[in-house]
Amino acid sequence: MKNKILYILPSKEIGGTEKMVVMLATKISGFGYQPIVLTLQEEGPFHTLLKTRHIKYYILNIKKRPLCAIFKTFFVVFKEKPCLMHSFLFAGNVFAGLLRFFFWIPLVCSQRSTDAWKKRMHWRIEKFATIFCSVFISNSNAGKAILVEKANIPEKKIIVISNGIDLADVKEKLKNVTIVPHTGIYVGAVGNLRKAKGYEVLIDAAALVCRKRNDVRFIILGKGPLEHQLKKKIQHLNLVQNFEFHGFVEDVYNYIQTFDIVVIPSLWEGFPVVALEAMACGKPVVATEVGDLPEIIQHRVSGILVEPGNPKDLADSILMLAADQNMRIQMGNNAKKQVEKFSLTDMVKKYNEIYNRLIVRYETKTAAKTS
Repeated sequence: MKNKILYILPSKEIGGTEKMVVMLATKISGFGYQPIVLTLQEEGPFHTLLKTRHIKYYILNIKKRPLCAIFKTFFVVFKEKPCLMHSFLFAGNVFAGLLRFFFWIPLVCSQRSTDAWKKRMHWRIEKFATIFCSVFISNSNAGKAILVEKANIPEKKIIVISNGIDLADVKEKLKNVTIVPHTGIYVGAVGNLRKAKGYEVLIDAAALVCRKRNDVRFIILGKGPLEHQLKKKIQHLNLVQNFEFHGFVEDVYNYIQTFDIVVIPSLWEGFPVVALEAMACGKPVVATEVGDLPEIIQHRVSGILVEPGNPKDLADSILMLAADQNMRIQMGNNAKKQVEKFSLTDMVKKYNEIYNRLIVRYETKTAAKTS
């Protein structure tokens, strides 16, 4: 019987964290583990993705059925008998931290962004709930610094493991992509429609771009609570003809291949997967200088870094790339080379090493107590 790992996260939608959990869960089975996913929210696209990857999952729907969710959680743990829990995002970390009081198995918590939305209360709750967490894994150095500064988590308890991408898989997918010729410039953005992603800034930048060029189209892939608000702003600025919303798409590479430029206008970030996806497709990226984006993108070599929350800076960079095809091609080629250092295989190996170490330590302590 394989050792079971219980991955805990709140999600029903698909974003960078959910994509990475699926990739990790898929690959970690090669190291003798069986992944099981427990989600706090109701059923959604994320569960469809898990199903297509044949990853076992349970849905708690804790908001609508809190009492039932508690009983179901205990049922899942007793039935599956995981040897380790690994939680993601604020709600997932807090829930897993509380669960740790009842089940003394190793807990790994994950920090996926710099979480600028959190108030002091949130950091205190997370620190308290995860006090018995064995180790915190941050996907960025910026995230680690925030955990030390805001949550007062000891630096020695935090390990940084950067996101990785399966380049062989990307190349295989790109073989089946048919690029449809288009006129003008396609500028693409990928990510959930939330405040952190900076889409309002992108719309303001688009207004500046479209004053100087009328052949630029902005294509947004993603869903989220700000969709209505963003579309209303686009309508108010008379940019309806310049924007396309395609919602969540599973075949993201089909779209990225058609983009001339990929933008990441985030106000805060950790280590966005979309940056790796765009670079693997050989696309120049215009991204804000937040999180670990400066460590992913080499400024004016594999992309352009801009000031967060600055529409003019973003617009100027888009216009510069739109006007120079040779620059786009050169930056895209450089991006392809640079992304090779972010390997999914290396990422999963590092997680496996941590899992092994924690499980062996737990089993040794348990054996000592019973002897």
